[in-house]
Amino acid sequence: MKFFFWMGMLLTATGLVSCGGSAVQEKETPADSQMVAEHVDPSTRFPQQLVETHTLQDEAQFEANALQSAEETIALANLAIRKTTKPEVKTIAQNILQEHQQLYRDFQKLPHHGAGDTTRKFTDGRREELEKLNGTDFNRQWVEKMVTWNAAIISRYETAAGALKDKGTKELVNKALPILKIHQQQLETCRTKLQ
Repeated sequence: MKFFFWMGMLLTATGLVSCGGSAVQEKETPADSQMVAEHVDPSTRFPQQLVETHTLQDEAQFEANALQSAEETIALANLAIRKTTKPEVKTIAQNILQEHQQLYRDFQKLPHHGAGDTTRKFTDGRREELEKLNGTDFNRQWVEKMVTWNAAIISRYETAAGALKDKGTKELVNKALPILKIHQQQLETCRTKLQ
């Protein structure tokens, strides 16, 4: 047993020397410490004020995006209310309209909702495509596009719920998520019926 212990010690010492190291640990110089510090995540070296400002900008951007997606959702819901031939589609659209109008108003009340970049638009031409459709084609396409659209909103809100620092914004997102998920279930059920 002692033989294996001493052989292990000998191999360890030999390995250190053969790899260019030494059995004696070299003293770290202040220059080495500086080099290590420069390779640390730079965000950890920012003054707290800069970190808080960055967080507020991220939250303001999320709020601006949430306002825009609520606007687009309201427009899509109004389109369905006007054009659908199916009562169940109209009912879902009315529910979505009502909830997103409230969500829009709630986001507008937040203190820094207008500070984000509002140039990004959450539209991909879906309204323009839907305007051209009627009857069964419209109903199916509207529901299909809303399933995808609402799922994307849920995903953004779930990501934000874990990252937001502002208490008011976080509460609003956590309040909205269950409602968005109910809409998703309604949309998916309706899609199945329309196929």
